[in-house]
Amino acid sequence: MLIELRIKDFAIIDALAISFGPGLNVFTGETGAGKSIIIDALALILGDRASNETIRSNAEEAVVEALFDVTGDKAIGAVVREAGIPESDSLVVRRVIQKAGRNKIYINGSLATLVTLIEVVRRLVDIYGQSEHQSLTRPEEHIEVLDSFAGLAKQRAEMAALYRRYSAVKKELDGLLQNPKSNEERRSLLQFQAREIAEAALRPGQDAELKKEYETLKNAERIRSSLSDSDRALYSDAGSIVERLGAVVKSLKEASLLDEKIVQTVETVETSLAQLEDAGSFLRDYSQGIEADPEALDHVGGRLDHIIKLKKKYGATTIEDVLAKEKVIEQELAGLSGVEERIKELEKEAAASRDKAMVVSNALTDARNLAAVDLKAKMEAELATLGMKGTVFEARVETDKAPDGVHRFGEKGSDRVSFFISPNPGEAVKPLSRIASGGELSRIMLAMKSATFAARVPTLVFDEIDTGVSGAMAQVVGLKLKEAAGRNQVLCITHLPQIAAFADRHFAVRKQQTKDARTVTTVRELKDKDSIEQISVMLGGMSVTDVTREHAKELVEAAHVMLQKNAGVKKTGK
Repeated sequence: MLIELRIKDFAIIDALAISFGPGLNVFTGETGAGKSIIIDALALILGDRASNETIRSNAEEAVVEALFDVTGDKAIGAVVREAGIPESDSLVVRRVIQKAGRNKIYINGSLATLVTLIEVVRRLVDIYGQSEHQSLTRPEEHIEVLDSFAGLAKQRAEMAALYRRYSAVKKELDGLLQNPKSNEERRSLLQFQAREIAEAALRPGQDAELKKEYETLKNAERIRSSLSDSDRALYSDAGSIVERLGAVVKSLKEASLLDEKIVQTVETVETSLAQLEDAGSFLRDYSQGIEADPEALDHVGGRLDHIIKLKKKYGATTIEDVLAKEKVIEQELAGLSGVEERIKELEKEAAASRDKAMVVSNALTDARNLAAVDLKAKMEAELATLGMKGTVFEARVETDKAPDGVHRFGEKGSDRVSFFISPNPGEAVKPLSRIASGGELSRIMLAMKSATFAARVPTLVFDEIDTGVSGAMAQVVGLKLKEAAGRNQVLCITHLPQIAAFADRHFAVRKQQTKDARTVTTVRELKDKDSIEQISVMLGGMSVTDVTREHAKELVEAAHVMLQKNAGVKKTGK
């Protein structure tokens, strides 16, 4: 049950806190006062799309928060636990809409996703508004109503999963069957590409090694000349560095015999001399092995060019990328090589998937046909209590078949559901989508909800369900809402005093101006006298008199009498 709704900086609402109770909670007020804004705020709690355009002027964010009592609700507890949200007998849902677009959702203080929000709160509240009127006139929505009435959510989910699997298998199978030539062409191309990469004998890092080798071969003469010059200066020529450093070592050794402090320096210079002699020997030997080799240069250059072309062809930047592409090609080739075998596998899987889907689809059809009979009886009984006695209602279930008689099926099964009605006894039934009277449509919708909502959710919200209804029929609608409020908590926005007379809690919604000339919506719970006064305003407009007040009292008393009579009829069954 919804315990409290808090709204801040949302549309023309500055700050509101509304406490609800069990039974019938009625909102009344002039058109434009902001009644529907309250429903819009509640719709956000249910997961409606958030827009920063709803943020009140000069505010940075809008906040909507709802407190629910979920004591003993095992289904909610399971969903909350699965989402990793702290579990409690209370559920606090908070949505924050920011101008910067960073909207946030909190459930029991923990950040949550929109998917989790919808999964949790859809089990707590249903809103029936003008869109519900419109859905009755859309035949494509009728199957949803019937399936909800029949409690087929589990079967529908199973049917949808089977259909998606069948569609995926069929799509792959059709692709293989429709393009045998292109498959062969693809195989030939892949075989050529695999062979081309394999013949290149690539290995990781090979291009870097070849680049170094190419630079060495390309500059062989320059390298050899530089090494020869270095060898001569260092070792081979008269007066070379090694020869002169040898003389230094000899002189230092003689001096070290006279001064032992020089011994360590002598050792250092001797080590340097040995290293220079080694370096000279290496340069001499290495330079003799370097020769210009045009053939080797061409070979290495050709290898580098080939690697560059392969990289470009296969969209690669490194040899590793080309080798990775080779693996992908090999995998696809392996798949294409087994196309015929795959086709046989898919044909078997498609047949099995179709058979499973048809079993569930046929079960859905049977369940819908049974539910259609039950819904007809309940709808006609409900409509009779709403002043439409003798109305004929039909829920027609038509199974879609191909010309060969085989059932077609989709995510919802094989059926189309259409509602037909004849409000006038003796007249043929017509599609519900052709019903023109707003009053009839409102009563049909209320009858539909009375017949179908049962205990599905604890809180029902009706936004201006009284369209096209007036007079005595308005009292009947009020009685129906009151009956619903005996099973569920009901929130209702109405313009009709006859409906307001049935309220357990009556809230007046008004639009006012603040001291700084800003418009705000206020909500006040009305007690007995104030409720009578509000109903008087609804009856007489601006000119409230003692007569209208008496009329308002009579409406409230009449509501009590109707409730007592209705309770007596139900008790006796007459």
